[in-house]
Amino acid sequence: MIIPAKLKNQFCKRKYLPFVLTALIVLSIIACCIYASAVPPVMAQSSAGSLPDVVMSQSGQRILIFSPHPDDETIAVGGYIARSTAAGADVRIVLVTDGNYHHNEPVRYSEFKQATQILGVPESNLVFLGLPDGKLETLDKTTLSSALKAQIEQYDPDIVICPSIKDENPDHAAIGKTVEEILKADPHQRTVYEYLIHYKYIWPRPRELAPKIPLSPPIHLLNADSMWEKVPLSPIEENLKSEAIHVYRSQLENEWLKGLFLSSIRTNELLIVPRNLYAK
Repeated sequence: MIIPAKLKNQFCKRKYLPFVLTALIVLSIIACCIYASAVPPVMAQSSAGSLPDVVMSQSGQRILIFSPHPDDETIAVGGYIARSTAAGADVRIVLVTDGNYHHNEPVRYSEFKQATQILGVPESNLVFLGLPDGKLETLDKTTLSSALKAQIEQYDPDIVICPSIKDENPDHAAIGKTVEEILKADPHQRTVYEYLIHYKYIWPRPRELAPKIPLSPPIHLLNADSMWEKVPLSPIEENLKSEAIHVYRSQLENEWLKGLFLSSIRTNELLIVPRNLYAK
């Protein structure tokens, strides 16, 4: 018996249809898992508004900020810096790496100076350690620790601000861990805040310019080890931060980075208070 070609093709299609449907279902499940991993759930905006406010610095206080790369200081705490300098606090920013991962150190240093000047920090209060960008995790621990400890001892700050140890950028995490170790052995109990910039693939949410909504912390990082506090920004502070963010033109050329930069321009900033830093 000869089966017509048309019927034969229909039979083949029916035969493989279950396999095609199964493959589509499996791919859909995988896609959902990837999305769930890349887009962390965040605290509801209404709840984020109820977070306690950061106790702001006062005139004459010394604030030491560790910035892994040129731009991290503005993304994380640009508004905080602007308010602190306006209040008469002395802000020193330590730029830990040379920002030279893509061989454009002069451009990034220039942008860093311009952005921090907008926020009220004079160039004399900028420190350039010049450590290799992207290599802090593999750098000799003594080298990094000695460099950061020297800055703390020399400046003797009232407030220390550094990256969170939960930050997924290796340079950020290395600095956060090192600063925590230094402060645990420090005879002075200083006010310490940590900031988060890199977490999963799509955070902050939405990863776009949304200046009228608050920044919300990832739910998975709300735990007993740390307490999140907010810095509500005035329109003037938000505008200053936006102006400083847009100075980093070399980074805004990258569409992925552009989303990160612009999504930091919100009605607030977030800082983390490590609960167990001085626990005995």
